[in-house]
Order: sequence, then structure tokens, then C-alpha cells
Amino acid sequence: MTTRSFPVFYCDFLRDLSISSSKPEPLAADRLVPLAEQLLVAEDNYLGVVDANDAILQLYLSGREMVVELIFPEATGILQRRMPVEEALALLGALPEEFTEALLPGATYQG
Repeated sequence: MTTRSFPVFYCDFLRDLSISSSKPEPLAADRLVPLAEQLLVAEDNYLGVVDANDAILQLYLSGREMVVELIFPEATGILQRRMPVEEALALLGALPEEFTEALLPGATYQG
């Protein structure tokens, strides 16, 4: 059985670590939640996960909530939803191969 993986990029300002969005690196799907738990403790930090069609799921902390954004390659806006941190981590733990609007029910387009 092969381990699923996703290309990821992130910025951790507290630890001065980052992976550029222009050169995401593969990460096993089961490592997404532990990485998010480590990264998403400061409001400036963010995590991006790329699917098979180059859609991006990006997460960052805003107050006590997580902002989750879905960015499609050809779209003019960003699908965005705020949710409790626990819900965002559960979403990361069960990502499908391809990201669609169904991933963020109740989200709205920004921008």
C-alpha cells in the first residue's frame, strides 16, 4: 500500500522555517495534522496543501478560529470559511485527492 502525499508549502515565522509556494514539497497525508498543529499557533504562520489539479487549500489562524481558503488555479476569487481549529484539523486529516467546493460547505467567495 502506498502512502498518500500532498505537495505542501508553509511559513513558520516563529522558527524561521518555510517552503515556498512556487516549490512545494511532498508530505505524507498522515503528517498534515501534526504539521498544522505545530505551525498554526501564530497568526502570521500559514500552511498550504496542493491537490492533483493544483487547487490549494490554505489555512491560517485568525484569533481563536482557523481561516480555511480554497484557491482554484483559474478562479478570480478565493473560497473562504472560518471554522474552529478542531474542525480545520479534522478536515486536514481526511482530505480527498481533489479539492472541490464541497470541501468547505458554507464558504463564501472573497475577492
